[in-house]
Amino acid sequence: MYLYSNILGVFVFNQNLQIREKVLFSEQESREYLKILEKGEIPSQEKIFLEKFKSIKNLRLEPDDSVLSVINTLLMDFKDMFYERNLYLTKTQIRESVTDDLLIIQVSSSIMELGKSINLLTKRLREWYGYVLPEVEDKLQDNSAFSERVIEGYDRLRADFAVINGMGKKLSAEDMAEIKDFADSINLLQRQKESKELFLEKIMRKTCPNLTEVAGHLTGAKLLAIAGSLRNMVMMPASTIQLLGAEKALFRHMVTKSKSPKHGVIVEHPLLQRVSRQDKGKAARSLADKISLAVKVDYFKGNFIGDKLKAELEAKFR
Repeated sequence: MYLYSNILGVFVFNQNLQIREKVLFSEQESREYLKILEKGEIPSQEKIFLEKFKSIKNLRLEPDDSVLSVINTLLMDFKDMFYERNLYLTKTQIRESVTDDLLIIQVSSSIMELGKSINLLTKRLREWYGYVLPEVEDKLQDNSAFSERVIEGYDRLRADFAVINGMGKKLSAEDMAEIKDFADSINLLQRQKESKELFLEKIMRKTCPNLTEVAGHLTGAKLLAIAGSLRNMVMMPASTIQLLGAEKALFRHMVTKSKSPKHGVIVEHPLLQRVSRQDKGKAARSLADKISLAVKVDYFKGNFIGDKLKAELEAKFR
């Protein structure tokens, strides 16, 4: 006798290759069946038949091509059911593949793109408003503050910076309204960016609490975005995490034998900003080691040790 199982159920065939008994799976049982196979275990439905029929041969564990060819032909009666079940499982696996770390990557990428857009548009606003009050541009270096002051109005800005006999051109009310509207759009993007940063910190602390504590939510999210997923980052050695974001410099080093990079985006970490330039490479290695450990704890759902790792880092850098 033969035992054969797939996503539809478990089938028992006699020596003449006719179905003697069968157990059909529900959709949920089919999902559990696949998960059990992934673990390398034997499904409970198979165990029942293996105990009931002592001389049965499990074709999934001991494949016999000649027998399987006949069985696959016999199971063509279930082809419509097989199609529907396979379609259901595929959709389920696609749905379950959208994890929180992928959402983090999208939010992080959105924040970076919003930042680039804000800088580009503010540059255009500065050039545009330079026709009106060129004396003010150099006195307002912060892009966010510049757009906010433009919204406040020409007269107030002129008075605050004591521009009495400026060299700017007095534009019409319609022109000034357009400039103000443009500045308002930039401010709206700035508020959206700040909102996304708050959301990013929230989802990072929920999904990767140890990584967030050690690297910070912004740097941690950038590392995840470059790695592609939390699972990919877990598979990376600390030396690779140390250089995430410095791929171009590393490739240039490999091709032209130029100086090897010592760090990637982790250089933005506050702790690295405090060390001297000659110690940044050593500090980056230490930080990457702690990040590597924090990521593994987060991925395998371990206890929170981020505060301990961060304290060890601060003590070493100090």
